[in-house]
Amino acid sequence: MTARPAPAPPAGLACVVTVGDELLNGEVTDTNGTEASRVLLRYAVRTRSRHTVPDDEHAISEAITLALGQAPLVLVIGGLGPTSDDVTRFAVARALDRALEERAEAWTAIQERLADLGIHLHPDNRRQAQFPQGSTLLPNPNGTAWGAVIADGDRHVVLLPGPPKECLPMLEAALTAVGLSPAETSRLQWRTMGLPEPEVASRVDAVLDALGTRSVTAGYCWRYPYVDVTIVLPADEETHDLEERVSRALEGHVVSRDGTGALDRLSGALGGRGIRLDDTLSHGRFAQWAAGLPAAGDAGSPLHIAAGGTWHTGSPDDHRGFVSMTCRVTADGTTRTHSMEEPNLGPEVLDGAAHFIAWSVLRSLDAGTPA
Repeated sequence: MTARPAPAPPAGLACVVTVGDELLNGEVTDTNGTEASRVLLRYAVRTRSRHTVPDDEHAISEAITLALGQAPLVLVIGGLGPTSDDVTRFAVARALDRALEERAEAWTAIQERLADLGIHLHPDNRRQAQFPQGSTLLPNPNGTAWGAVIADGDRHVVLLPGPPKECLPMLEAALTAVGLSPAETSRLQWRTMGLPEPEVASRVDAVLDALGTRSVTAGYCWRYPYVDVTIVLPADEETHDLEERVSRALEGHVVSRDGTGALDRLSGALGGRGIRLDDTLSHGRFAQWAAGLPAAGDAGSPLHIAAGGTWHTGSPDDHRGFVSMTCRVTADGTTRTHSMEEPNLGPEVLDGAAHFIAWSVLRSLDAGTPA
């Protein structure tokens, strides 16, 4: 009989299926799914989708089948215990159309661990030694629920236990078992302000499309009042002038390159200078922040800050329409005025106004710094 060639390792995409009624009921937070996605990124694998399903064999099997249609690597986390509601192994066997078989090495390890802990061996523990035929087992040094990797052509399904202290240490071994290794990547970041998320994405996507870069992923995240941009690329990827082009596309809106907000940046940029504030915009939010600064020294003349706003349709208490923000900053005898329009989404707009004031001061200070 001709040996079947080894399946190619999965590349690029994965789906994560987390199992448990307690996750869907909100009793337990799904930290495993989040952490698994982070680990996958270190292996240059992006999470295509995450599914959370109940302790139901049919639901789990459906989720696995769907995930296998989306990505060549599927992680299934949870439901590998010894109780009647732990049905993940049966669901995986069903989805892959395979029988379950008892694996002696797993059964021996289960017995030894329970004996060592002084825990009575229950007949139901034996189900934890059952795996779909053809599984490559993943020993669990922290529990009785072993994991497994099952190859299905050029696709892989990985079974991992639910407790985080067991699941996450085993995940790296699972990824190694399917032929993956940690990837050297570079991360470029921009924290922006004053542009809506779709406009930020459009500008950055246009740069990436024009450069035609491969293996580069861009992510966008709205963290009011900021829109964060993260570009991940292999360390050896030829980037040409990608970083310069993205910075140019976002010019005038970049608050920081490391995820720092304007208020935090300003606290380190004042250098002991005092502030004289006239703020009718943030309703005391900026003054509250400034009150926590160290006492002003004699590092230079005080900064004069005058901030105000025009509320269109709504008001600070009636969250409709938008607000036109203005901040005039006088530093070392030079006055610069900055403006921005923001949707009046809710009470947080006043916190956003405080960040806008800080960003205005930062731009004024930067403009007065010799090149």
